[in-house]
Amino acid sequence: MKRVLYGVMAAILVVGLVGFTTMAPSETAAGELGPKVMVANPMVKMDKKAKITIVGTGFNPGQEVSLLFTSIDGVVADIGYALKPQPKANKIGAWVTTWSCGRYISKKLIKEGAYAITVADSDYNILAHAPVAFYKAKEKKKK
Repeated sequence: MKRVLYGVMAAILVVGLVGFTTMAPSETAAGELGPKVMVANPMVKMDKKAKITIVGTGFNPGQEVSLLFTSIDGVVADIGYALKPQPKANKIGAWVTTWSCGRYISKKLIKEGAYAITVADSDYNILAHAPVAFYKAKEKKKK
């Protein structure tokens, strides 16, 4: 039963990611491409040492952004304290950071399932979203 659930979750995530990457680029009011964000490892094993690599493109050079996460109880939090390095767009508008999300898992703010990472500007205006899914590690059977 769990295998079927994991398979369905993986299929939904893959279809969503394929759809996300094949959609026509979003455009701003001026007609240029807008910011994009992607989670490099979108399937994360629930572990107290879990980390997620997040990549952004299409931002203004030098732009600092905030990353937000909505926990299982609906609370939206700025996860900047747990990012290394702080996301700041380089000369071509790209950035990369790693979120150490193990504390959220150990505090049970993340449970098995799908979530979204939200990227916002300094005024918390939403710029982009990226999906991420968490799954439980297989429990070892005792002999």
